[in-house]
Amino acid sequence: MSKRKLFSTLLISALFVLLLAACGSTATNSPVEVKVTISEYAIESSITNFKVGVPYHFVVTNKGAIPHEIMLMNSLDATGGMGMDEMDAMALAYLEENDLPSGGTATFDYTFIQPAATGELEFACHLPGHYEVGMKLSITVTQ
Repeated sequence: MSKRKLFSTLLISALFVLLLAACGSTATNSPVEVKVTISEYAIESSITNFKVGVPYHFVVTNKGAIPHEIMLMNSLDATGGMGMDEMDAMALAYLEENDLPSGGTATFDYTFIQPAATGELEFACHLPGHYEVGMKLSITVTQ
């Protein structure tokens, strides 16, 4: 094999390897895991700043002594007599109290489709009295 042909073959091979590496380094659309811990009467999250279009996998653990729920929804100052069915319909995603007994862990997946400033969206527990004593956590969603 001539030196020129060998050089061309090596160059093409190197470019092909670089192209494959570049393709492999782009976003794989694998969900980003978010660990959420709930208890009496608090919510903590490993992430509170989210990006539009990124898939997230939420792993929610109830470290409290009683069942809780978690809802991802618009912020509410008070339920104003709104029923749970209405809140469930408003929620972007949620896990019910049956899913989160004391010591329980449950998951859900969600991808944000539009930005939201801090305070517009939150994780919250709307079981009677829980939200009112501060069981909520504001989140931010940006482009």
